[in-house]
Amino acid sequence: MCLGSDYSSLLNEVSVPKLSPNPPSWLRTILIALTMGFGAVLILFPAWIPDEKSVPMEDSVVETLQSALLAFSAALLFATAPHAGPFRAVYRSLGFLTVAFLIAEIGGAIDDNIHPLKHEYLLIPILVWTGLTLFRRRRETLHFIGFASRHPASGFILAALILNYAFSRVFGSQAFWQASLREDYNPDIPPTCRGYLELLACYFILLGTIGYCLPLIRRRYRMFTEP
Repeated sequence: MCLGSDYSSLLNEVSVPKLSPNPPSWLRTILIALTMGFGAVLILFPAWIPDEKSVPMEDSVVETLQSALLAFSAALLFATAPHAGPFRAVYRSLGFLTVAFLIAEIGGAIDDNIHPLKHEYLLIPILVWTGLTLFRRRRETLHFIGFASRHPASGFILAALILNYAFSRVFGSQAFWQASLREDYNPDIPPTCRGYLELLACYFILLGTIGYCLPLIRRRYRMFTEP
């Protein structure tokens, strides 16, 4: 009986790594403030670029920043997957979903510059593979959904989806601004608003991704154990 309890305690010591210490509260406050400030500067940066009528510089910078944020989020998910134990496939699938968002974001550039390739040809296989993977790993997927439902980072992901699929469709539509401004309507306003809302959504996706990945690497939410 004693031997069994000693073996169990030894197994727990081997299988469960020690938690890294929490940083001081003042340091966490500073890091959060810096992160929020960086996001504000990043989102407003394209608006500070000098206006050149010959080159649509602001629109290009906004699209580039959107793509960079999504690419970094996908890279972070792929880099975290090896630390996820039985949830490696779930994190890889989330990474491929982020890649799908990235392909949808740069779909126009793919269609225009890579003939006869269409970005839908890349999206469909990725989405099918991701769906099949999550279905095969449905036990781990349900466990991750439970983990995500308790995690504050899910608020950023939900806000990003609302911004991208609701707010940007309303505030980025011509009908909304034509009805609001009437004779003062400018056709550049809808795409500008849509672009900045999508940029904010991409930044929220990055924050949510960091929230999902950082605790896993630091072994704080026991996601490395079997569900």
